[in-house]
Amino acid sequence: MKATGVVRRIDDLGRIVIPKELRRTMRIKEGESLEIFIDGSDQIILKKYSPVQNVNDFVIEFAESIYNSNKKDVVITDNERVIAAAGNYKKDIVGKKISLRLEDKISKRSTIVVNKTDKIEICDNVELKKPSIIKPINVYGDIIGCVVVSSDKDITDVDKSLAEFSGVFMSRYLEG
Repeated sequence: MKATGVVRRIDDLGRIVIPKELRRTMRIKEGESLEIFIDGSDQIILKKYSPVQNVNDFVIEFAESIYNSNKKDVVITDNERVIAAAGNYKKDIVGKKISLRLEDKISKRSTIVVNKTDKIEICDNVELKKPSIIKPINVYGDIIGCVVVSSDKDITDVDKSLAEFSGVFMSRYLEG
């Protein structure tokens, strides 16, 4: 584990402050949740919490089902990483950090249509080269990721409905 050289005291309520530099590096925003683990007897580990990641097997099966039934390429992300990919997207993008441009698009909270001429990087060195729809996943008012559905031709109403359905379904499923 890499030492950062930062020491913080615990206040009388048991709180510590995570330095701004670390929050920026890890893309931890105000209001986000962290998981707390114990590693051995002398280490506490903080990990960004992702409700999408916690249902990983289901998300993978869901992406594969969308692809198998509609032959549309699908990528599902949380706010940090690609969780599942099906179709022509390479499986090696799963687990990679999403690009800042995609993160920015997701944060706008609306469905985005990407045309052939537009290019958006999903993660490092992986661009959307097909017409696609990006549908944010909204859980209790918080955007926690997105569903990307790509088409070989221009985006149709069926593609829009598929992306809308996928995003809303994931939202409802994660709300429990």
